[in-house]
Amino acid sequence: MDQGVRLVPCNTRDCCCVDLPVRTLDDVAELLTSAFAAKDMDALGQLLADDARWGDDDHPNRCRSRSDVLATFVRLLGEGVDGTVTESIVGPGGVAVLLHVQWPNPGGGRGANFYQTYLVRGGLVTEIQRHDDRRSALAAVRGSRDRD
Repeated sequence: MDQGVRLVPCNTRDCCCVDLPVRTLDDVAELLTSAFAAKDMDALGQLLADDARWGDDDHPNRCRSRSDVLATFVRLLGEGVDGTVTESIVGPGGVAVLLHVQWPNPGGGRGANFYQTYLVRGGLVTEIQRHDDRRSALAAVRGSRDRD
């Protein structure tokens, strides 16, 4: 049996952690920004659900767990990729961030600026999605089409 403090309340009547503070979406946005700035994979890992998903099912580098996501970030950092969060937007379904990415070999159709959405349930990121425009990123975290 595991021992320790549960970080996300299970919201049952008999929950032993019902009085613990729950991570808000604003907290997730702040923690994502600071994890990117510090390149802190431990901090990023604490934000991810065990079964966090990143990438399409047919993509060769798809991630289907916290360890897959972290291994991908570590690999990218090791290859010299550097990303900075330049904007963060909180919606009811998660957090959209605008990333400025410096690739070690620019080109190849990879943009320097794009959005990623971090869909959140129970205070943990369950899915990461890439978006090429603000409108689709906002729609993902708002759960509807944005009309900005």
